[in-house]
Amino acid sequence: MVFLNYICGIIKDILINAYSGTPETNKAWSLCIRKNNAAVNLIKTISSSSYERLFVSTNLNISVVAGDYIENKGVQPTWVTNPLTTIYQGNIYIE
Repeated sequence: MVFLNYICGIIKDILINAYSGTPETNKAWSLCIRKNNAAVNLIKTISSSSYERLFVSTNLNISVVAGDYIENKGVQPTWVTNPLTTIYQGNIYIE
């Protein structure tokens, strides 16, 4: 969760890298961005059996003002074997 204490603008781009210590089957995995525990915007859905998945969206138009907070929301499939040690890292561009 990220609190936007002093930032106002429009979220335009987002890039989130998810790395798992074990690869998984080629199932659809979605990441979304959620503002103030309400509005949900899809970043990307990826079906891949690799260790690393890069969720990128460059066509967002989400207005934010001071006091808003944003979160990532993952929509996980029913895995055959759950991925282990998943680490998320990313960047959000606010114009």
